[in-house]
Amino acid sequence: MKFHRVLLFTSLSMDITPVGEDLHVLLTSDGAPYIGCTAHAFPGPQPDLTDDLEEDSPAPDPQITVISSDEEPDRFFTIYVADQLARKTGRSVLCTGGVFVEDPDQAQLDKLYENIDEMILDWVNFLAD
Repeated sequence: MKFHRVLLFTSLSMDITPVGEDLHVLLTSDGAPYIGCTAHAFPGPQPDLTDDLEEDSPAPDPQITVISSDEEPDRFFTIYVADQLARKTGRSVLCTGGVFVEDPDQAQLDKLYENIDEMILDWVNFLAD
């Protein structure tokens, strides 16, 4: 399923493909398309049923593996998407992408994350239906 947002300074696309029980995400923008980072998030280990855990205890943090150049600023977006989708779906998530915005200011970064969050929520809601 493909999600697309048009912002004043770029457009953003998130193409999510189920692969068995796992998810593959291709995250791109319209500026200088390329693959800058790959992040693979595995859901945290499931608690043993015999463990004395509170019912409302939070899920463990996903384990994340990243392949990226340290120079690529978009690595934070792919890591964020993989992490958030793994947390919200309990699935293993591979996110590959390149989001390029030249010299973004804080307001633009905030707007990118806001739109990424909306696309993630759209997917989670789609799964729930």
